[in-house]
Amino acid sequence: MKRRMFLKGSAVAGVTTLCGSGAAKAAESWMPKLKAPEQQAKLNLCLQWGGIPGSEMTQKLDFLEANGFSAVEIPSGNWPIENCEAMIQAMKGRKLFLATACGPSDFSYAEPEKREAEVQKFLPVLEALGKMKSVGLIICPARGKLSEPGRLSAKELRKDFVENTGRRLAEHAHKHGTSIVLEPLRRNETPFLRQVADGAAIARDTGPGCTVMGDFWHMQLEETSFMGAFISAGKLLTHVHIAGLKERIIPGVHAEADNYVDGFKGLKLLGYQGAVSFEGGWPKNPADPKKGLPEEERIRLIRNMVKLLQEQWAMA
Repeated sequence: MKRRMFLKGSAVAGVTTLCGSGAAKAAESWMPKLKAPEQQAKLNLCLQWGGIPGSEMTQKLDFLEANGFSAVEIPSGNWPIENCEAMIQAMKGRKLFLATACGPSDFSYAEPEKREAEVQKFLPVLEALGKMKSVGLIICPARGKLSEPGRLSAKELRKDFVENTGRRLAEHAHKHGTSIVLEPLRRNETPFLRQVADGAAIARDTGPGCTVMGDFWHMQLEETSFMGAFISAGKLLTHVHIAGLKERIIPGVHAEADNYVDGFKGLKLLGYQGAVSFEGGWPKNPADPKKGLPEEERIRLIRNMVKLLQEQWAMA
């Protein structure tokens, strides 16, 4: 039995065994009740720009529309600035929406000048994302180890982010009609933000223009329940990343391990309207492991993923 399933079942069983069925019913009475979502949740499948077949912008967007996708995720850096107007034109008349821009970030530097440089490089990116009506810019407040020289402590980082760097970015994003989207990572990637609930708490403290996302790959290690993690974010959840759970590659390659139903239940309970975006690699080319997969094989795997996720969404 998987850990999260065991914990979910044993919590109820433990109350009944130790306290009796009457106490279990009493416990249920004070447990928080979820309101019915204002809107029915949607499975808005999404691909990151580099993983979309095609060489031209229109080819990539055509592929998404023809293969069951509702959203697109673009790179960060200068890409949104340099491609803003072209992307606006290419998206006209399509049913697709622009999810997030994803790129590296780090606000844990002890030197104020380095933190300020990090803020300044993202301000024009947020302006471009606002013009493109993007959901937001994915932000990872810290990477690596905070114990390394030249880094803020976790307490210092949290204070500076919610009162200074993060708040300024969030306010700028909000002003331009978009947001910053906090991404919890795995413990080997960051010691600072690893759970969706903590990201939601930071987002609330930071203020309007700051939201949070969940990533199935990271959540598998850090959360006891996919569903619980998503519910803990509530309306602040604006983006989701997905990858294989046995190996961080496209879902469906290890179909027996790739079960997202519990998480999809949480998204449905929230009436989630954001994107579920594939972020991961590809299996090795069996003919030549040093070479990538041919495009026709990647297309087959993409379509296989779409089928798998649609089926599990229906089961949730």
